Amino acid sequence: MVLAEDEVLLREGMASLLERSGFEVVGQGGDASELIELVREHRPELAVVDIRMPPTHSTEGLDAARVIREEAPETAILVLSAHIEVEHAMDLLAGGERSGYLLKSRVANVGEFIETLERIVKGGSDEKHVHSILGKLRLPATEDDQRRVLAVITFLDAR
Repeated sequence: MVLAEDEVLLREGMASLLERSGFEVVGQGGDASELIELVREHRPELAVVDIRMPPTHSTEGLDAARVIREEAPETAILVLSAHIEVEHAMDLLAGGERSGYLLKSRVANVGEFIETLERIVKGGSDEKHVHSILGKLRLPATEDDQRRVLAVITFLDAR
């Protein structure tokens, strides 16, 4: 896996935790361009990406995740954020496979975090959080249950 986080202590701490949990961290980066280069070089199974990265600390990490999804669709992606930024991640998450979104502050249990990463690598999504996102967008479950499509439409309408 590769890891992109601009805060060096958090990045090094996550890398250490992930390696102790059995993941092989083949690269770490502090900005979006480093992340993209690491993915191009290593073609990892998983990229863990912070949304806000230098230089503007807006959506550079998410923009890099979109490039990764396009260039290396086999790479699973977990987007981490310190802030609720669901609307920015909807297009990436709408596919529902091999992708996830977590708030850093919501990671309260290391075991659950590791399980989430393993589930995403195996082709799943972080479904609990997807349901939370859909609820925030006021898209309740229906018999038709095309909420992911409606979420993308909601995102596109907001642009």
